Amino acid sequence: MLRAVENIVVIGCGGIGSWLLGPLLRFLNAEEFSGEVHLWDGDRYSPENQERQEFAAGSIGENKAEVQAGAFRTNYPALRIVTHAEYVTPENVAQAITERAAIITAVDNHPLRVIVDKQAAALSNVCVLSVGNEKLDGNVHVLLRRAGREVTAPLLQRHPEIAKAKHGNRAEMGCEALVAKGDTQLLVTNFLAAAAALSAFHMLWTHGERSGKRRQTIVPQELYFDVGQGSMSLVTAVT
Repeated sequence: MLRAVENIVVIGCGGIGSWLLGPLLRFLNAEEFSGEVHLWDGDRYSPENQERQEFAAGSIGENKAEVQAGAFRTNYPALRIVTHAEYVTPENVAQAITERAAIITAVDNHPLRVIVDKQAAALSNVCVLSVGNEKLDGNVHVLLRRAGREVTAPLLQRHPEIAKAKHGNRAEMGCEALVAKGDTQLLVTNFLAAAAALSAFHMLWTHGERSGKRRQTIVPQELYFDVGQGSMSLVTAVT
């Protein structure tokens, strides 16, 4: 299903995004993806990021989106990688979330998830993978709209608590602010979140390849993972 998208957008190139981009871009290059890959992040890498994020040590102080793009443009010259050294906000969300795009939000920020979910709801054809984690567990939610209809349930329908996030609360704080408060994140959980996002993306990319005796197509609705339990589970929608 995602083979027909015109753009792929990754919002957040830090804890989750820095681990996701390597295999994602390798996969897109092998698939000869001809659209644009957009990277959005207004943050810069700091020394504290080295403990659990993937980037060159010499990139301290540089913008995360630009660092990641520079690392892969040489390896994958056929891919058109576009950087946006800024955060996604209500003012520019329409530029980031567009028709016939697949978006992956790899951010620790519920208010941004609300902004993205509402923008996607106004589009006819779009896919949004919302990825996030706590210290030991997390999830990947899939919003899929085709021809103006929802194939999977929207994020705020399945998780109405996200809409209650207030300005300045824990959900809106970035990863480093959470660490400063003592709410640590782990490399292994960020890494598993990236792997789960890639798994959901691959399922959607191959959507339409029938499986099972009933010849049904399985569409991921939400994927949950838990490092402490060593588990991963999938909730699906069947089309």
